[in-house]
Amino acid sequence: MRSLDADRWRALSACLDEALDLAPDDRAAWLSALGARDAALAADMAAWLAEHDQIRDEPFLDGVAVDARLATPPSLAGQVMGAYRLLKPLGEGGSGSVWLAERCDGRFEGRAAVKLLNLALVGRSGQERFRREGTILARLQHPRIAHLVDAGISPSGQPYLVLEYVDGRPIDQYADARGLDVESRLRLFLDVLDGVTHAHANLIVHRDIKPANVLVSVDGSVKLLDFGIAKLIDTDADVDAARSPEATALTRELSRALTPEYAAPEQLVGAPVTTATDIYALGVLLYVLLSGRHPAGRALRSPNTLIRAIVDEEPPRVSEAIADAAGDEELADTHAARCGTSPSRLRRQLRGDLDTIVAKALKKDVTERYASITALADDVRRYLRREPIGARPDTVSYRTARFLRRHIVGVALALGTLLLVGTMTAMYTHRLAMARDRAQRESAKAVKVSGMLMGALSSADPYLNSSAGNQPNARQLLDTGADQVQRELAGEPGLQAELLTMMGRTYRRLGSYARAEALLEQALAGARVAFGPEHLRVAQALQDLGVVLSERGRYPDARRSLEDALAMRQRLQPEGSAETGVVLAELGRLYQDLRLDDRAEAAHREGLAVRRRLLGDRHSETAVSENNLASVLRLRGDLDAAEALLRHALGVSIETHGPRHPNAATTRHDLALIAYARGDLAGADAQLRTSLELQRESVGPDHPTVALTLNSLARVQAARGRHREALATLRTAIGVARASLGETHQLVAIFTLNAGAVCLALGEPTEAESLLREGLRLRELAPDVVPSRRRTMPQDDWSLDAARRALASASLSVSAR
Repeated sequence: MRSLDADRWRALSACLDEALDLAPDDRAAWLSALGARDAALAADMAAWLAEHDQIRDEPFLDGVAVDARLATPPSLAGQVMGAYRLLKPLGEGGSGSVWLAERCDGRFEGRAAVKLLNLALVGRSGQERFRREGTILARLQHPRIAHLVDAGISPSGQPYLVLEYVDGRPIDQYADARGLDVESRLRLFLDVLDGVTHAHANLIVHRDIKPANVLVSVDGSVKLLDFGIAKLIDTDADVDAARSPEATALTRELSRALTPEYAAPEQLVGAPVTTATDIYALGVLLYVLLSGRHPAGRALRSPNTLIRAIVDEEPPRVSEAIADAAGDEELADTHAARCGTSPSRLRRQLRGDLDTIVAKALKKDVTERYASITALADDVRRYLRREPIGARPDTVSYRTARFLRRHIVGVALALGTLLLVGTMTAMYTHRLAMARDRAQRESAKAVKVSGMLMGALSSADPYLNSSAGNQPNARQLLDTGADQVQRELAGEPGLQAELLTMMGRTYRRLGSYARAEALLEQALAGARVAFGPEHLRVAQALQDLGVVLSERGRYPDARRSLEDALAMRQRLQPEGSAETGVVLAELGRLYQDLRLDDRAEAAHREGLAVRRRLLGDRHSETAVSENNLASVLRLRGDLDAAEALLRHALGVSIETHGPRHPNAATTRHDLALIAYARGDLAGADAQLRTSLELQRESVGPDHPTVALTLNSLARVQAARGRHREALATLRTAIGVARASLGETHQLVAIFTLNAGAVCLALGEPTEAESLLREGLRLRELAPDVVPSRRRTMPQDDWSLDAARRALASASLSVSAR
């Protein structure tokens, strides 16, 4: 059948279902009637129906049909191609069979994939296609692309390519098997984009991007395979050659070899192929990774419905593919579980920016897709950084909405919670459609939550609120939102509890622990009323409350809350979950503060194992668990193991969040503590100053973590003999700790005792006596704990005996004057 332009295809597609619904014996009369109206259309339809009947029981366009007598024979096993001996067939590619081979020339050992031109394609166009694949691969040297090792012709005349052997799984299978969450899948997808960007930069369009051509090795490395039907983008020098009869024949043959499920509309209707073609295929790949389904849905069941879906029909948004429709619950549950979450939470995460990113990549009109792979990658990275994406109009309300979701920097932590209010609106609106008997009540909820969100947005935007004078800060916005949630959702304890939990968590990240505790206490009570005593929402509220109580120094209450949260999660999710890893991490930190190092190490090891199993080695949360375990190992003297964990964690943090994220600052602080323990004071000083700069930039100068870093820096300064600098640094740390944690917090006690010790070293016993006396008074309030012990040095433990001895020494020096 001849290639069809878009208009001709639409005319044909309108008749397809009607024709296929007819019995084969009735189609001749139907075609005759159609021919009377449009002879050309009838001829195209007759050709298409004949082709459909031929391939109906075979894989649709899955490659070139090859006579069994012409296929590459299995007896090739053991034959030598250049420096490689063929071991076993790996599969059939678009232009040849692929064999696993081993190096046999004695120079060195190694395995490779050897691709042989199928005898069925020995004709001129087949040879040209095979030659072009070698030419294309020779131009591509990139870590995300399986590279060409060698090429040649065997003594029997068999052309072959020797390719890098990739021992991996298709990207969708890898992501599912490793239980990768959405963000981990996006980071894996970015690796694919890196490889395709390199190909496009070398004027090469892959044209057959699909999961089977994107393999991921055990270590998480992505490799793009099979440039068998790739196209060299015509340069001026190529134009005349492209018009030759041989090139025309090759183009027809390549179009037959594509995989239709991942083909772009222009490939199916014979329109020109450009880099936008790969962008469409990448959109399909991303859709599958995120939803576990193909955008065409049930249209995959027959060739005609598949083609019509790709060319004419808009796919459901990727969030809508996680459906509640009858018969789909099990599939939705299965895919969500593979993403480490539930269907409802997965829908909420995909809704919005990810819907927009995928939809733009899947536009039918090539001019409406992303202009380049770089533009697509930039939007994915913006999503991961909680920044506005480029695919959506850059309106004031949208910029503000994205600003509300940022939690990477301190000021945006609060606003992130308010955007989640908007997510709840979408969630409840969706439930409205699925539960008609509750429509009015759900609608009222959605309107109420929407009103609160818009009110917060209005107060944040000076263009909408002229009385504001300037844009309100994060804390003011969060206060506004929290007050509205408490006041206007009093009759909806479930929704109120969920939102208050999020807001309480954000207050904690801002260092506002008292406000966080009050909201989380209310959230816990509301969750128990709405969901009962045994529910994941209750476990979440217990978990967040326990963390805040720990930060406030209320350790018995914190331990009870966190241990209850862990026990409840283990009962409700015996198979484990990503949140189980979070509770274990928080419990491990609490046990460290209580000097229960054996329990701390066990909790951190279990949490790390859970996260590695569910999230993989390259996930930011896995890196956090590595940080936690490293802190225990450092305090136990295993500096080498601790440093190895921290180096890996820092690499993952930079890879996933960039070099200026708070997690990178934390890891640099921990590396500084190891350098200090090794006696590398200059190295410790440099790491701490970098960490301090990043913390002040990301979470603000008044955050408790800044006080901890200042304390460590003062320790290093004192060890280097710079006692006056150390004292000034400690006074700053004490001021930050008092403002953010309260006058009686144990960190205030420890920093004050450290300042007293520095004064003694400076020969200022009167000031030392005053500081040590105050520090001892505070230390006696909770002598058995060392807050944030994972971020302190052994000298910071300050037992009561050590504090009393230091005070006695200062008092003696004062008396001797």
